[in-house]
Amino acid sequence: MSEKKIKATAIVLAGGKSTRMEGTDKSMLLINGVPLIKYVVSQVEDYFEEVIIGSNDREKYAFLNHRIVPDIRQGNGPLMGLLSCLRASSNEINFVTACDIPVLNIEFIRKMIALSSENKIVMPLGDTGKYEPLFAVYHRSVADIAEEILNSGSRKVIDLLGHGPFLVDFKGEDWYRNINTREDLAGFLNSAK
Repeated sequence: MSEKKIKATAIVLAGGKSTRMEGTDKSMLLINGVPLIKYVVSQVEDYFEEVIIGSNDREKYAFLNHRIVPDIRQGNGPLMGLLSCLRASSNEINFVTACDIPVLNIEFIRKMIALSSENKIVMPLGDTGKYEPLFAVYHRSVADIAEEILNSGSRKVIDLLGHGPFLVDFKGEDWYRNINTREDLAGFLNSAK
């Protein structure tokens, strides 16, 4: 690829428990014969200077050939995963995605990154008033805010909303979806045909 890479880190969080998938590891579900996490990572690795995988299982994701960052403290949910990866990032600007979002629209991500020059957090806000904190752009310094939230006893990523994110209109973005259930997976595979 001849295009210059974005001076930012792409962080792919892969630490979920997949409870709505009845314990099946979502990150390893196959999309066109490729594990979902590889499908996601392959969409960012040509565009970003650095790619980090947030996971406590280095062995499982070694095949991705990117740095794997475990949680600083175990058992504190995705907010700790976010904090840990932001602390490990080599860049001030970080695009964060969960590993269960199979389509990454690079132009939309570039738009969020452009807005991050004046905002520490840039987060989509969807049709139904739903925020997407695990498909957002964060300055590395947001790790300090995440640490404050965790130290206060909360583990919710959505608590970052109390720290003034810039909200990007996410209405009508029909490419965006999460794969949380087997029905979600079947729907995505059907739409991708």
